Amino acid sequence: MRLRAGGFWRWGAALFCALWLIPGAAWAAAWVTFPTSWDIGQAFAVSLTADTDYKDPAVTWMGRTVTLDVEQGGAGKVSYGLLGSDVRKIKPGDYPLLVEFTQGKQRFHVKGSIALREKRYPSEELKVAPKMVNPAKKDLPRIKKEGQLTAAALRTMTAKRRWTTPPGLPLSMIHITSHYGFHRVFNGQPRAPHAAADLRAAVGTSVRAPFAGTVVLTGHHYYAGKSVYLDSGNGVVTVFFHLSEIKVKKGERVARGQVIGKSGSTGRVTGPHLHFGLNLAGQYVDPMPLFETSVTELLKKGRQVKVLD
Repeated sequence: MRLRAGGFWRWGAALFCALWLIPGAAWAAAWVTFPTSWDIGQAFAVSLTADTDYKDPAVTWMGRTVTLDVEQGGAGKVSYGLLGSDVRKIKPGDYPLLVEFTQGKQRFHVKGSIALREKRYPSEELKVAPKMVNPAKKDLPRIKKEGQLTAAALRTMTAKRRWTTPPGLPLSMIHITSHYGFHRVFNGQPRAPHAAADLRAAVGTSVRAPFAGTVVLTGHHYYAGKSVYLDSGNGVVTVFFHLSEIKVKKGERVARGQVIGKSGSTGRVTGPHLHFGLNLAGQYVDPMPLFETSVTELLKKGRQVKVLD
């Protein structure tokens, strides 16, 4: 697809682009790649490439604007984004996506939409102590305060890309005990779908950072127990719950593969394990498929649009 000054083309039911140019201005070619449809709860990739410099690239998705890095790519420049949709909050339908960047003194806007499809996830019923389902009234102020802290951590937005794909494994051995998307029923009471993957891990097992990044929050929280939130740029935040020990501190830069803590059973749990979550610009997605793919492979499932001549 080619897009020129003075108009736009529709691309099926799921994608369209619009571009505004300064009359008479000459600009180098650029391309935007993203999928026209995708499964709810699964991560997808977006890219912007150009054969000359640009600056301030950003993607707006699900009400959040994600700042992207500008990197050398082939004979030009490239920016990568990793996005998705939360199985707990998002319903099937068409959702708008906006890609923006600046060349010279002009700001360009490429609009599109992605059709999100329903994905069926299994359900599980658990019998737990009543306090595991309904917290005591005295604990509610603590839970509210911790919710504000974690929400702020998940709003972290830095432009430097420190995530790479596939990520490193958080544990030396991976065995999923509770998958992402499970519709949980505690003592007969339905709860929101599981927004992470629970991984089998004996108390004291080393937990490693899957991406390089900066620690934006640590704490001992009511639900999550001892936990770590790691920002890896472009809205990519990984979370690690129920640790027995925390080996990093807020503000610390960590390398991919660095030990950030030890697994445990702190917080609201029925036994020792690692709760491993991947949050992309405020949307919790299934982290496990990324271990078997890369941003390059994800982009191959999208469509490339030429947006400049």
